Amino acid sequence: MNLMKWLRKNNKKLMAVVVIVLMIAFIGGSSFSMLFRGSGGAKRAIAYYGQKHKINYFDRRAADQELEILGALGGDSIARAQGIGGLLLSELIFRQNREAGMVDMARQTIQRNRFRISDRQLSQMFEGNRVPGDLYWILLTEEARTAGIRVSNEEVGRLLEQAIPQLSRGASYAQVIPALMNRFNAPEDRILSTVGKLLAVLQYAQIICSGEDITTAQIKHMASNESESLNAELVQFKASYFANKDEIPPEQTVAAQFDKYKDNFPGAISEANPFGFGYRLPDRVQFDYLALKLSDVATIAKPVTEEEAEQYYQQNRERQYTQKVPKDPNDPNSAQVTQVKSYAEVADTIRQQLQRQRVITRAEQILQDARNLADVNLPAVAIQGREPTVEQRQKKAGDYIKIAKDLGDKLKIPLYSGRTGLLSATEVQSDKYLRRLYLTTYGYSPVPLTQVLFSVKELGERATILLSMPPATLYVTFGPARDPMSATATDVSGQIMLIARVVAAEKDAPPTNVGVYYSTRTPTFGATPDKKSQNFSVEEQVVNDVKALAAWNTTKSKAEEFMALATKDGWDKAVAQFNKLYGPQAKADPNDPNVFRVDNQVGLQRLSQADQQVLAAQIGNSPASQVVLNQATNEGLFVDRLRALIPDKSDSPAQMPVLVEFKPNQSYYVLKSLTLQRLTQEEFQKMKGMIVRREEYSQIESLMAVHFNPENIVKRMNFRFAEPQDQAAGGETNQPSKEAS
Repeated sequence: MNLMKWLRKNNKKLMAVVVIVLMIAFIGGSSFSMLFRGSGGAKRAIAYYGQKHKINYFDRRAADQELEILGALGGDSIARAQGIGGLLLSELIFRQNREAGMVDMARQTIQRNRFRISDRQLSQMFEGNRVPGDLYWILLTEEARTAGIRVSNEEVGRLLEQAIPQLSRGASYAQVIPALMNRFNAPEDRILSTVGKLLAVLQYAQIICSGEDITTAQIKHMASNESESLNAELVQFKASYFANKDEIPPEQTVAAQFDKYKDNFPGAISEANPFGFGYRLPDRVQFDYLALKLSDVATIAKPVTEEEAEQYYQQNRERQYTQKVPKDPNDPNSAQVTQVKSYAEVADTIRQQLQRQRVITRAEQILQDARNLADVNLPAVAIQGREPTVEQRQKKAGDYIKIAKDLGDKLKIPLYSGRTGLLSATEVQSDKYLRRLYLTTYGYSPVPLTQVLFSVKELGERATILLSMPPATLYVTFGPARDPMSATATDVSGQIMLIARVVAAEKDAPPTNVGVYYSTRTPTFGATPDKKSQNFSVEEQVVNDVKALAAWNTTKSKAEEFMALATKDGWDKAVAQFNKLYGPQAKADPNDPNVFRVDNQVGLQRLSQADQQVLAAQIGNSPASQVVLNQATNEGLFVDRLRALIPDKSDSPAQMPVLVEFKPNQSYYVLKSLTLQRLTQEEFQKMKGMIVRREEYSQIESLMAVHFNPENIVKRMNFRFAEPQDQAAGGETNQPSKEAS
C-alpha cells in the first residue's frame, strides 16, 4: 500500500498516539512509572512510624491537601498566633510560607519573654529539617490523635467565625468556607476537621510541655530575687594593688602555677580554684580587613541639591514632617490637630539626612567594588565538584593591600588595609572600632561583626550559629560592615566601614607552654598603635597571678589598716591617705584617677538559678559567652556573700564597718554601709500569681523548642523511610525493612 495513502487513512489514530506520547513526556518519568504501577504503587509504603504503621502515597496526597486547605485558610497565621510553639510548628509544616524576618521575630520573642531557647535550638528548627512538611504533619496529627486530643468541628466553627474576618481582610465565614469547599472539592466537615487537627497538635504540645509544677518555695525564691535588693557603700582592695611589681617570682613557682591552672578558663570559679585562675586560650581568629572612613568618603560624595531636598520633602511631608499643635493658636488647651511643617523648617535636616545616606551608599559601593576585586578569582567549585580547599582559596584570594592602594589612588581618598593578630571575641568587642560594626543587609536585625568572625567551621561546635546569613569561610570576603548608628549620626568623623575575611582560626585549648606569645594587633586606621597592648603573653598572666597571690595576706592587712583609719579619722581622710600611700604603686597607668574610693552600689540583686539558665540559653551562641557567664556567676556570688552578712529579721549588719573577703575578685572589701530592701508579705501576695503564670508560660514555651525539634519528632515517633523499590530483594516491598521490625 502507498505510504501516503496509509497515513491519510489512519491519521486520527496517529494523532491520538502522538497526543498520548506528548502527555506522558509532559507529565514526566515519575508519573509515567506510576501509570504502569497501578493502585499497588500508590499503596506501597514509602515510610513507617511506630511499630508497623506505614505511610503510602495516598496518605501523603491526603496530607498535602490538608496543608493546602490550611494554607488557603491562613493556618500558618493561626498557628503563629499561639506563641513560640505555634511559630515553630508553622516552620515545620508551612515552611514554604515562611515570612521574611521570621527567624529574627522568633529570636526577639524568645529574648523579650526570657525563654530558655538557644540559637542552636532555633537553627535546628529553621535549618535542620530533613523530612518533608507533609510527613511531619502526618506524624504530629497521629501523635495527638493517639493521645486522645480532639477538637470538635463545632469548636472549630466558632473559632473560625471570629478568626476568618481577621485572616481574610473582613470576609465572613459564609463567604470563605464555601469558596474553599468548591476549590478543594471538600465538604465543610472536612475543612473544619482539618483545622481541628492543627489545634489538636498545638493543644497536645501544650499539655506535654506543662508537666512540672512550681513549688511555693520556688515562688518565694523568685519573688525575693526580683524584689529584694541591696545597697552598699564599699572600698575595694585588689591583691594586685599591693603586689610587688619589681619582684621576679622563681621559675619553679611560675611553672607550678601554670601547670595547675592551664586547663582552666580565666574566671571559672570552683572549690579547687576559688580565685578563678585560668590560662586556657580562648577561640581566636585572625582576619584581613580593607576599610575606609566615612569622613573621607564625604569629600567625594556628590552634594545634595536644593531640588532633590525639596522633592524628598514633597514625597514624605505627610509621613515624616508633621506635628501636633493646638487648633486655636491663642488657646494652648484647645484640641490638638496635625500640622505639616513647612519646607523651610526642615530643609537643613533633610539635606543632612540625604547627604549622610549618600555618603553611606557611596562607601558601600566602594567596598563592594573592593570585595569583587578580592574574590573575583576564588574557585566556586573545585575539580570533580568538591568544595575548594583553604589552600586553593588562599592562592586565589586578591591582595587587599594592592586593592586598597589602587582604589585609593583612583578615588583620591585613603583606604586602610592590613591583617590583625589572633583576636579573642573579648578583644574584638573591646576594640573601639570593631565593637560597633554590624552587617546590616541580612534580615531585619543587624549581625554583629564578632559573630560573623567566629562563625567559621574551623572552630567546630563552638562556631557561632548565624540564623540570617551564611557562616564566614576562610579567605572569602564578607561585608561591608558598619555602625548602624552612622545612618543617624550628625558627625561621621569617627565612623568607619570595612570588608574582611578570616584567614586563620584557633580553637580554645591549653597553651603548649608558659612561653606562648602572640600578636593581638587590631586595626588602627592611621593611628600609632600601642605596642604593649598589641601582644598577649601567657607568662605575663601567670606572673601577675603569682604576684597577686603572694600579696593576698598583705592585702588583708592593708584592708584592716584602712578600716581602722576610717573608723578613727573618717572615710574621706582614710581614702585620701591610702591614695597618697599606695595609689602610685596600685595604678596601672600614672594618669589613672584615684584607685581607692568609696563605691556606692545600689539595687544589687541575687542571681537565681532560673536567671542563670535563661542567660546561658540566650547568650550561649555568643563568641564571648563563657566570659559573660563567668562574670554573671561571680557577681551573683558576691551579692550572696553580702546578703549573708545581714541577720534574719534585720535590714543591715549588726556592726559596721565590715571586712569582707571575696576570692573570685581577688579582693577584700571594707563596707561603710549595707542595707537590704526586703520583700514584704503584702508585696509577695500581690506578685505570686503573676510569677506563677509567667513561669508556667515560660516553661511551656521553652519546651516547645524541644517538642517540635525535627530530630525529636522522628525519634519519638520511630519514623524511618522504607527501602527504595530498586533496592528491595524480590519479596513483598510493603513489609517493613529490618530497621522497622
